[in-house]
Order: sequence, then C-alpha cells, then structure tokens
Amino acid sequence: MMEVPDLLESGIFTVDEAAQLVGVSKRRIRGWISGYKDRSAGAIIENEIGWSDGRLAFSFRNLMEMRFIACFEKAGVTFNNIRAVMDEVRIITRRPHPFSTNIVFKTDGKKIVGEVFSKIAGRGLYDLRTKNMEIFDVVYMTLKDDVVYDFNGDARSWFPRRKVAPNVIVHPKFAFGEPILKRSFIPTRTIYDTVAVEKNNSLVADMFDIPPPHVREAVAFERELRKAA
Repeated sequence: MMEVPDLLESGIFTVDEAAQLVGVSKRRIRGWISGYKDRSAGAIIENEIGWSDGRLAFSFRNLMEMRFIACFEKAGVTFNNIRAVMDEVRIITRRPHPFSTNIVFKTDGKKIVGEVFSKIAGRGLYDLRTKNMEIFDVVYMTLKDDVVYDFNGDARSWFPRRKVAPNVIVHPKFAFGEPILKRSFIPTRTIYDTVAVEKNNSLVADMFDIPPPHVREAVAFERELRKAA
C-alpha cells in the first residue's frame, strides 16, 4: 500500500491547479497521473496522494515531474516513450521521483540520460525523430534555472513564472503549495482577489504591508495562470 505523505510537507495540487502552473490541458494532467482509458495507456507518474476530498490530487514532487513530461512532449517524444524514460530513470537512479531531483542536472547528467535512451532505443521504443542529447538539451535549458534544490538534491521550491513574477514561488511547505510571494508568504490569489475588490494596488500594498511592485507581480502572475491552460 502506498504511503501517503504529510500534506504539510508535500503540498497538495489539483488537476486544475497543475494545468495552470505547468501550462498544459487538464486532460493531459489527468492522463499523466491516471492514464488514458481510451488508449488503454496507464499512468506515467506514481501519484503520491491520490484522491483528497473527492478530487484527484498529487504532491509537489509529482508537479515537478509534470514539468519534465511537458518538455518531453514539446520535444516530440511520444507518450509510451516518455513512460519508458521515466521507468528507466527510476531504475538507474534508484529514486521513485527522479525528475523532481537535480540528478539530471549534475555533471554526469548527460551520461545518465544517454544511458537511458540507449537502453530504450535497444528495445525499439525510442522515437528516432528526436535524438536523445537534443531532448536533454531542450529539457535542461528550459528547466534548469527555475527550481531551488535542498542538500539532498530534491526540489524544494519553484519559480513558475520567473520572467513575469520573479518574487512568486511554489513551496510545498507553505500554503499547501499554493503560489506565494517568497518574502511575505502571502498567496498570490489572495492579493489578486483583494485588488479585484479594492481596485487600488497601493491600498492593497498597505493592507498587506508589502511593496507595491509585489502587488503588481501577484496580479500579473494570476492573470498568466488564468490563460495558461
């Protein structure tokens, strides 16, 4: 039986929230976490949480894995091949959620990835339209700078829209993983909703005792989320 993590430590995310944060459709999120019944395809991700309050839910580690899957899909890798990659990396690294760690970004990362794709190619599963190192470079350049890792190499926090909102983070130990301002720890949704009522950024900044630019960031971030998925 799968051990359910402490939600105060792991964060908890719904399909809707993940779709917005990762920037993909809700159907894709459900497919990755639960599989596609119409294709008889099983899940890619090992869900750490499952169902919570009648809704499909998953952890921050699962969310980090979704970022990788989204990048692999954009690089042209098929669903079955992505699953093969995930399974192979779990075996090689002996980590249940290796794509939520900094393993592939270490010095020997390309060696690990090359070994993974070589094994998959040997089984005839690898999509030869995209070469393995090209895929690694796409993933590396897209994802390497937005995640902070702890001393164990596990993802600790994520800047989901750094260009738009450099002070907004997702941290599983704060607000159950809801996006927050990194210094004040105020959820961006709270700021966005308050601005919608007050119609005055400066007033809201005073109410929460935060700099006005942080209010603007929170609002811009929430607007980006609403058009992301």
